[in-house]
Amino acid sequence: MTPTHDQTKGSRIPTPREPFIGYIRVSTYYEDKISPDIQRTAIKQWADRNGKTIVDWVEDLDMSGRNFKRRVMTAIKMVEDGTARGIAVWRYSRFGRSRHGNAVNLARLEQRGGRLESATEAVDTSTAFGRLQQGLAFKFAEFESDRIGEQWKETRENRIGRGLPTTGGQRWGYVWTRRRLDDDGTLHPESYNPDETLGKIVTDLYERIADGEAMNSACQWLGREGYLSTRGVPWKQTGLTRYLDSGFPAGFIRTHPEDCDCPPADPDDSTHRAAKCTKRIWLPGSQELIVPEDVWEAYQKQRQAAARAPRSQSPNYALSWLVKCARCGGTCSIGGSSTRGAGGVLIRKTGYVFRCSEHKESATCDGVYVRRTVAEEAVLDKLTEWADAIEAEAARIPQQAGPAAPDADTSSRIDRARKRLTERLAEIQTEQDRQTSLVSRDLIPEDSYIRERDRLAREQLDTTRELAELDERQEQEPSDRAALVPVMRGLVERWEITPVATRRNMLRELIHGVWAYPKSVGPDGVERPAYAVPVPRWEQAPEPIGRRAQA
Repeated sequence: MTPTHDQTKGSRIPTPREPFIGYIRVSTYYEDKISPDIQRTAIKQWADRNGKTIVDWVEDLDMSGRNFKRRVMTAIKMVEDGTARGIAVWRYSRFGRSRHGNAVNLARLEQRGGRLESATEAVDTSTAFGRLQQGLAFKFAEFESDRIGEQWKETRENRIGRGLPTTGGQRWGYVWTRRRLDDDGTLHPESYNPDETLGKIVTDLYERIADGEAMNSACQWLGREGYLSTRGVPWKQTGLTRYLDSGFPAGFIRTHPEDCDCPPADPDDSTHRAAKCTKRIWLPGSQELIVPEDVWEAYQKQRQAAARAPRSQSPNYALSWLVKCARCGGTCSIGGSSTRGAGGVLIRKTGYVFRCSEHKESATCDGVYVRRTVAEEAVLDKLTEWADAIEAEAARIPQQAGPAAPDADTSSRIDRARKRLTERLAEIQTEQDRQTSLVSRDLIPEDSYIRERDRLAREQLDTTRELAELDERQEQEPSDRAALVPVMRGLVERWEITPVATRRNMLRELIHGVWAYPKSVGPDGVERPAYAVPVPRWEQAPEPIGRRAQA
C-alpha cells in the first residue's frame, strides 16, 4: 500500500508568526527624507524573511528624531501592553536621534521583553557584539543629528549676515524671489522686493496702531477688506501682532541673542528656547523698507505703552468666558455697542453683547450675537427650574426602598475618567521605578535621570489633582444634587449684590457653560431671536450645530 502524503511526512502545524509594529518616520531635514513607501516595503520584506507579521503601522511624517514627543510612543505602549513583540524600523536612526530618549525608551521595550529590529541593518541584539553594533548605530544617528543642528546654525548665521530672515519664505507685503542660477551661469541672489499694493496696506496698518487704534480693530479691518495672510487664511490678532512686531517691513531682522542667559532647551522638546524667551534684537536687513523710520518708532512707543497699561486682573461680568458659540463650540467674548440718543448724542453700552471669538477675529464662523442680559436671564431662569426639579425629585427619595439609581451615562463617564487617571498614575509609578533602575545601572546619565524624574513628578501631581477634581465634580446623583439647591436659590435671590468673582466661582461649579444659539426662522415662518441655553454639570455638553448658516 502506497503511503499517503500525510502518512509520509506527517501533519505540519504552522508556526505562529511573531507580531511586530512597523514604525515609519520621515525627517524634517531634506537630506534625510526617506520615502514612507521605501521604508514600508523594506519592513515588509524583513518581516517575510524572518517569519514576523506586521500587525499595525505607526507613522511620524515630517517629524524630527531629536525628541520622543511623537506617535512612536504609541508603538512602545503597544509592546508594553503585549499587543506586539517589538518594533520594526527601516534603520535604527528612524527610532530616534536623542541620546536620552533612545536610552529611556529602548529600556522600556527591553524590560517588557520587547525588541527593536532594523529592516536594513543585520544586527543580532541577543549577543553582546550585536548590542554593541546597535549602540554604535544610535551613536552615529546622534552624531548626524548634532551635525545637522550645527549646519542649521551655520545656515542661520549666514542668512542673518546677508540680511535675510533665518527661515526664508514669503513675507506679507513683499514679493519673495528665490536664489536661482540662470542657464548662462548668472547667479541671482534671494531677495525681498516691496509689493506695490500690499506695501501701502502694511504702512497703513503701522500708522493706524501708532495713532492708537487697537490691534483687534486693525485685524477686523483686514478681514472686512478680504486681505489674507501668506498662508491664504484670514488674519488673526496673534498672527498680525507677531508680524508687525517683527519689524521686517521697517527693514529689520528680528532674532534671539545667542549669548542670552535664558534656560537651555529641553532635550525632549522640539520648541527652540528662543520661542520661550522674551528677549529680542533687531538687526538691519537687506530688504527695502516700506515703513518709514519715524512710523516704526511711533509704533514701538505705542506698543510699549499698551504693554504697560493696567489691565483688569479679573473678568467684569459673571458669564465672561462661560458663554460658548453653538455654531463652532468656541468661546464668546464680551463686546460693547452704541446708539444715538436725543439730539444725536452717542451713547456707548459696555458689556452689551456676547459674540463668537472665531467670527470676531477671522470670520471662519458665521458667529453668534446674544445680549448679555438674555444670557444672564436664561441662567437665572434655569437655576430656579433646576432647583425646583431637584427638590421635587429629592422629596421622593425617602419613599424609595433604597438610594436613587445612579444615572447610567453620568456614572459610566465618571468611571471611565477615573479608570484612565488611575491607570496613568500606575504608569507613572512604573516609569519612575524604571528610571531609578536605569540610573542605578549607569545606563543613563544622572542629569537625564533628574530631568525625567522631575517631569514625572510634575505629571504625577497634575494627574492626582485632576483625579481629586473629578471626585469633587458636580456630576452627582439626584440625592447629592439636593445639596446644591440652597446655592442655586441664594445665587438667584442675591444675584445683583453678589460680587462678580463669587458669582463666577459658583456658576463654574454648577454649569459647563452657556451655549448661545443664533436667531432662526421656525417652521411657521416666525423669526426667533438669539437665545442662550445653560448646561448643568450633570448633563453632556451639546455638539456644535455647524460654523456656517447652511450647516
